[in-house]
Amino acid sequence: MARITYVEPDELPAEKRDLLQSLSETAVADEDREHSLTGDRLNVYRALGQNVALLEGFRTYGDVVWNQGGLSASERETVILATAYYADAAYEWHQHVRVALDEGMAPDQILAISREEPDRLEPKYAALVAYVEQFVDGAVDDDTHEHLAAHYDDASLLGVGMLSGCYLGLARVLQALQVDLEDEFVGWDLENL
Repeated sequence: MARITYVEPDELPAEKRDLLQSLSETAVADEDREHSLTGDRLNVYRALGQNVALLEGFRTYGDVVWNQGGLSASERETVILATAYYADAAYEWHQHVRVALDEGMAPDQILAISREEPDRLEPKYAALVAYVEQFVDGAVDDDTHEHLAAHYDDASLLGVGMLSGCYLGLARVLQALQVDLEDEFVGWDLENL
């Protein structure tokens, strides 16, 4: 049970209620939304809604790191999933498995992260996973940085760190507040997909 009360839309000013909606793309037809987050009221936003200014700032920052970090959608989701996995953040893993599938990632690509088999990924994706593993641990060595830099320019390297840092910080908040999943955990091995 969460350590913080989730807000309901009617508890927010009318002009702020859309902050409780998910960030997923809306271009997917409703009948194709098996994994999409669009339209859901997610507990992460309902918890952050206890401080509307923080929720709004987080949503703005989240939009920037999602869209301006120099990464493709599948690269972005690889970074987020690797962050969630290495931070042991089930809530983020659960939500972003669905986003990753919506973005065209195959279950085998996702499983390569949670099974710690990055050699099954294309080299640039394996480099992202290795970098994020060390980033979450708090110390990226020179070899790992150089390996990632062989695939990405400086602006994108910064984007990787800012994206992973955003989700690592959020993971720690969600864990500290014991924010609940909205439904059954998809599983580290995607057993409940």
